[in-house]
Amino acid sequence: MYFIYATFNRSDSSYYFYKITTFYRGPEWGDFYGTSTKFIEWFGYPFIHGLGFTYEAMMALFSFFGFLGFVFFYKFFRERIAFKTSLFGFDLLYLIFLLPNLHFWSGSFGKGSFIFLGIGLLFYGLNNIPKRYWILLIGALITYQIRPHVLLVILASSLIGFTFSFKGLGWGLKLLMITVATITLGFIYQDVLSMVGLEAETLIEEGLNMDRRAGELSKATSGLDITTMSLPEQVFTFLFRPLFFDAPGMLGIIVSFENVFLLLVTLVFIFKGGIWYIIRGDFAVKTAFFSFITVSIALAQISGNLGIAIRQKSQVMILFLFVIIQMYDDKKKQAFRARVRAAKRKAGKPAKAGN
Repeated sequence: MYFIYATFNRSDSSYYFYKITTFYRGPEWGDFYGTSTKFIEWFGYPFIHGLGFTYEAMMALFSFFGFLGFVFFYKFFRERIAFKTSLFGFDLLYLIFLLPNLHFWSGSFGKGSFIFLGIGLLFYGLNNIPKRYWILLIGALITYQIRPHVLLVILASSLIGFTFSFKGLGWGLKLLMITVATITLGFIYQDVLSMVGLEAETLIEEGLNMDRRAGELSKATSGLDITTMSLPEQVFTFLFRPLFFDAPGMLGIIVSFENVFLLLVTLVFIFKGGIWYIIRGDFAVKTAFFSFITVSIALAQISGNLGIAIRQKSQVMILFLFVIIQMYDDKKKQAFRARVRAAKRKAGKPAKAGN
């Protein structure tokens, strides 16, 4: 579907392919190396000039990388989710992994598929650090090459998660990971600031410039003037719009169905004690939520164009959906353990806490 969309609309995928085939940055492979857009071009160079990949082949290759991202996210979910949670008669886990917007933007020759794979590897590795540290490192490297600021957010969120989680990790592992994350933050901090064009002393000035960029984006066909919105309105627009009445074209109408679903599950999550659950949650819950909310707040301030918002949020929305389904699963685990303890007491056997 993305390939059909890109055939009739301007696409970054075709521009990547054009720049590589025309040696836009220079004749040598090393001329293309860098972070963000340059890394995609650098990675695609040997496939195009060495193996003779066509545009269609590159689309298929990067779609496979996006698929691998789903595989690792699914393995991460499955390790954490023990019980089936139904919504409208359907398995909520399956509904999450079949949301079309997630697959649409992770199936193209571009940054979307790679960043999705990197974040999937990161969280799969975080779920069993001693045995998967190499997977964690690969995920961090991929995420850094595509969007260093996203890695910065995930590292900062993991610091919060490790520091303030009350279960699931021993203090020894906590201290080790806090130390590693802090050192890594120190190494990449300046690189991150350089990439996004910021310096420590001009952060306030650049924050004001976000309003100007948002205004430019809002001039597009699918744009919204977010400069007059409050921050909560900006975040709501980023996460849950379009909603039919402001859908930009057929793609926007399709996404509106998904946004209604996301809005419903979010409201149910909040009214069923979601905020308190995040406070009490383990390190994975806190890391996923703080990564999601921090990236969302940052992107919401500049994604005045609904098309950009639809594309950007697909990279982090799955983290919030993990928090939601984890809450339902933890409640079922507590109920199950309570039934087991009650059955043991009834049978005259001592119930062991935690079993």
